[in-house]
Amino acid sequence: MNQKGNSIKVWDSFIRVFHGLLIVLLGGLWWTVENGRMELHKDIGIALLALLLVRVCWGIFGSENARFKTFLKSPKAILKHLHNVFKGRYEAENTHSTAGGWAVIIMLGLLLSQVITGLFSTDGILFSGPLSNWLSSDGQKAVTSWHKTQFDVILIVIAVHILAVLFYRFKGTPLVASMVHGYRITSQQAPNLKPGWQGLILAVAVWLILMLLLN
Repeated sequence: MNQKGNSIKVWDSFIRVFHGLLIVLLGGLWWTVENGRMELHKDIGIALLALLLVRVCWGIFGSENARFKTFLKSPKAILKHLHNVFKGRYEAENTHSTAGGWAVIIMLGLLLSQVITGLFSTDGILFSGPLSNWLSSDGQKAVTSWHKTQFDVILIVIAVHILAVLFYRFKGTPLVASMVHGYRITSQQAPNLKPGWQGLILAVAVWLILMLLLN
């Protein structure tokens, strides 16, 4: 892959903190289940829901390159992108790659589904989600089963994502570094970034509201 051009800032602080917190919160959700800390599991799930909701908003009103309309491309564009990647002709972009953009949507959809089903789940004995009473007994069982199964799907998607990141790195495009410090070497124009603190404050506000409503 080609690494030509100048070092430009491509990720605002909200997007970078979002990715970091995503890793921490998912790890926390796994640990709390494994150790039977279900009240803490619920609180972490609520924090993740707040973060995801703000990421969706940021995908509509946030920084130019974080908006869904910027990085979601057609199937034809994906095929062309993958062809360039395997031929070593891909140049780093100022947003998610064409294939990576759809990976973002898949992951956001899975995670939103995971936290929402968690609100309705119950083990029938020691713990019930804050909205589980909204469903019948059969509905609770179905949602709880899907909630458990879906986490395995998420783990598979994460594994594929890690492999893809390693492959891009092998081809000469370091994706992790730019998500840490925000900069990437590319010949493309620097995107119009919004102050990341706005998204972070919004995430805290949404989290506080959800904690009040769901506790």
